[in-house]
Amino acid sequence: MEKELFDETTLKNIISSAVLMSSIDGEIHQKEWEIILSFVDQHWQDDYQDFKSHQQNIERDIGMIFQEKEKFQQKLNDLVEQLTTNLNSRQKNIVLNLVGEVMIADGIMTLEESKLFATFMDKLDIRLY
Repeated sequence: MEKELFDETTLKNIISSAVLMSSIDGEIHQKEWEIILSFVDQHWQDDYQDFKSHQQNIERDIGMIFQEKEKFQQKLNDLVEQLTTNLNSRQKNIVLNLVGEVMIADGIMTLEESKLFATFMDKLDIRLY
């Protein structure tokens, strides 16, 4: 299968979305982080900003976001809004698969995770039949 290309900003938003899913239960589990890093390895381009500095920004932002529920919701809405306008249907499914894999990676699906997954489905306009 051909590798899907994402521009740098979109890819950063996808990764941030996966980290939000991972951290919604209060911590990023090792298996969840491995899934995110595997996704990064598959999609990060050599001409993009150094991933380590982006990773540090994400971790800093996540800490601040979880201090206030409104900030979390606003960040999520901003990320998904940007993704919905920049992704085709195949790319939306890739994003949903990533956040779904992250959601179940630790073997536990919390109510918060399932609600967040439903939010992603709704905002990305993906329906189950």
